[in-house]
Amino acid sequence: MASSQKDTSISRLPLLAVAYLHRGYRQDQKWTYRQALTNTALKVSLRMFTTLHMRPRLSLKPNLEGKRFILIEPAKPELYIGVAVDEHVKPETIGGTWYPERLSPENLAAEGEYVVLHLHGGSYVLGDGRTASCRFLANNFLSHTPATYVFCLQYRLAVDPRGRFPAQLQDVISAWYYLIHTMHIPSSRLVLSGDSCGGDLVLGLLRYIVQYDNPSLLPAPKCSWVFSPWCNVLNAHNTHSWTESQNYKTDCIPASFPAWGAKQFLGDLEITELIEQFVAPIRHPFPLPSPVLIVTGGGEVLCQAHQELAYAFGKLPQNASSVQLFVEENVPHDVLMVGWIMNFRKEARRCSERAGAFVTGV
Repeated sequence: MASSQKDTSISRLPLLAVAYLHRGYRQDQKWTYRQALTNTALKVSLRMFTTLHMRPRLSLKPNLEGKRFILIEPAKPELYIGVAVDEHVKPETIGGTWYPERLSPENLAAEGEYVVLHLHGGSYVLGDGRTASCRFLANNFLSHTPATYVFCLQYRLAVDPRGRFPAQLQDVISAWYYLIHTMHIPSSRLVLSGDSCGGDLVLGLLRYIVQYDNPSLLPAPKCSWVFSPWCNVLNAHNTHSWTESQNYKTDCIPASFPAWGAKQFLGDLEITELIEQFVAPIRHPFPLPSPVLIVTGGGEVLCQAHQELAYAFGKLPQNASSVQLFVEENVPHDVLMVGWIMNFRKEARRCSERAGAFVTGV
């Protein structure tokens, strides 16, 4: 895929490292030198990732996570119906990492404390929920929300031979069933969370719960958080609209990254109306089974889409009091994932505190 003329090549990084010493040359004059430089470095790195068509491989071994990493087997066959059934993509064993430690049934959260199931971002082609990438996010949840445990799911990536849609939805169904029926965590004490494409996956599971319509098997969570959700995978091929956004210079995501992710995620699928509901939720709002908080960055390309998403869902009479939008100004995409790299720690904390207040307020 051709790069946008607005993209910066790796050869220009040394020049920009000098230019950013002058505040006037930074993407946002309120940013520090580190924030300006790491924003560009991230954008260059992700563009290289897609140019080289890199295909990370996931491991089901504990590795550095040790006992915090666990395996989850597929749920009962009857849990996978409709859009979750595919001739070529079947439910598989998956993994996930607990924070701060592995939860055992006897250590279930006390009243007023919650367990978070988090679905990481990465355009469906990057990420694994392990310590190296999700520790900062998990620690923010543990420190600034009523969550006492966070479980970050390692769902299949779309670059896996059996990883296109609906693999990730199958994996989240398996994880949700595991937390409720194996760990026996009441759904009223579970919060569903996701960043970027993980936010799309959160909305997908909520829709699936509504369509499945069996609260005894698949109940709704207490509430959900979606941070910078990727709410229209189908539009990712339109790289021009991405690079022409007024926020493109302040975002850390190059247009090629979601485009590559969408291509792998959708694969050879025929996009039926049913599938479109799950991969472009902004086009298909539905009555939510429980409240949802949408968090966006004022400097990200998708900020306007997130405002439109909140409006589309909120205008449904059934969702009148179920949707809230929080905008953290002057930050790029997915601040809870990149905040430790770009030193947006205070901003990530504010987003977490808002998420915590949302849980206690619904």
